[in-house]
Amino acid sequence: MDFDETEMREAVRELAGALETMLNLIKADALPATPEAHRLMREAMAFLDESSDRISAPDRPGEVLGLAKTLNGLVTSAREQILADTVAASPVPDYPDI
Repeated sequence: MDFDETEMREAVRELAGALETMLNLIKADALPATPEAHRLMREAMAFLDESSDRISAPDRPGEVLGLAKTLNGLVTSAREQILADTVAASPVPDYPDI
């Protein structure tokens, strides 16, 4: 295993940790979430579950990079939706009258 692959595997682990943190916050009702945010989180978790074996033992060189990019996109989408939900639920307007 070369340095790039080791680095990419670590990135995937970090993304998985970030996703797990977001899910735990939602479960604890620490952040509001719409059905769309929940759908995006389920999609990311399903992808992670399906690709775990390929991440730990890839069939071909560069496979981990592609998986990491896909997972990163899914996590980013879920995180952006959670943030949008939080802003929408905020009692303070985005641009209060001055």
